[in-house]
Amino acid sequence: MKRGITGLLIGGLFVLGDMSPALAGPPLTNVEGVGGVALNPLAYVANPIGKDEAGLFGSTVVSKPNVGAWHISLPESDIDWNAAGINISFLNRIEIGYSHESVDIDALNDTVDKDNVSAKANLLPEGSFDMAYLPAISVGVIHKSTNFHDLVKAGVLDDNSGEDYYVVATKTLTNLPVPVILNAGVLSTKGYVRGVLGFGEDRDEAFFCNIETIPIANIILGWEYAEGTEVDQYVKTHSMWEAHVAWMLNDFTLVASYADTGDENLYSDRAVANSFGEGWVISAQYAF
Repeated sequence: MKRGITGLLIGGLFVLGDMSPALAGPPLTNVEGVGGVALNPLAYVANPIGKDEAGLFGSTVVSKPNVGAWHISLPESDIDWNAAGINISFLNRIEIGYSHESVDIDALNDTVDKDNVSAKANLLPEGSFDMAYLPAISVGVIHKSTNFHDLVKAGVLDDNSGEDYYVVATKTLTNLPVPVILNAGVLSTKGYVRGVLGFGEDRDEAFFCNIETIPIANIILGWEYAEGTEVDQYVKTHSMWEAHVAWMLNDFTLVASYADTGDENLYSDRAVANSFGEGWVISAQYAF
């Protein structure tokens, strides 16, 4: 598969130069099964059907799937967080995704399971109305459910399931020395620690953003941030950020990341926290 473009094409494929093969890359299938990076969604749908390409079973409507697996290790709080997900797009405008998270919290002597089902709609493709400066704009919803019941039974939180809603804008800049992707949005949530530990009565809005670049062929460097939330009285999730490097090899992408969720404050008596300290993240992604 060969393409000639002057910069970066993002939306599941990176093409570098006139004779370079297509490469996998963002949007990845993130921890919650949404086309994005690790924490945040991008406005682009995952693994779209490119020009002169075919989608699933030769379709021009349904894309081939994108799959991703994540491992997050937070040694300060003895937490191992694993996730696996898949997403697929329709008409390069609608994305459907699913992921399962398994969070082994040593202080609980148990593993918390969380399921995410997501939908994203790309309202405006990048450069709409022949305005090259316009970003892609999308809206989305993520239904989340957790089997962690302690805070709900204790009357601290309201429910074991809930929905996140978001609006996000993404723009690829190709007139710089290296391609740069800027991403920003707002998330509305009731989730405590992204819904792993339950859902509060109050809905809060949080800002999120990313910056990604390719300093050399096949390598992505990036940083992302997710603002903290307060979904009930005294129930807060700390702001978090992560910095990552990814290596793209044809349809395969490997990601390594350093994550900071705030100073570790896992309560020994309740085993609940608004932050889990620092740790590392690895991911493997495949675009069919």
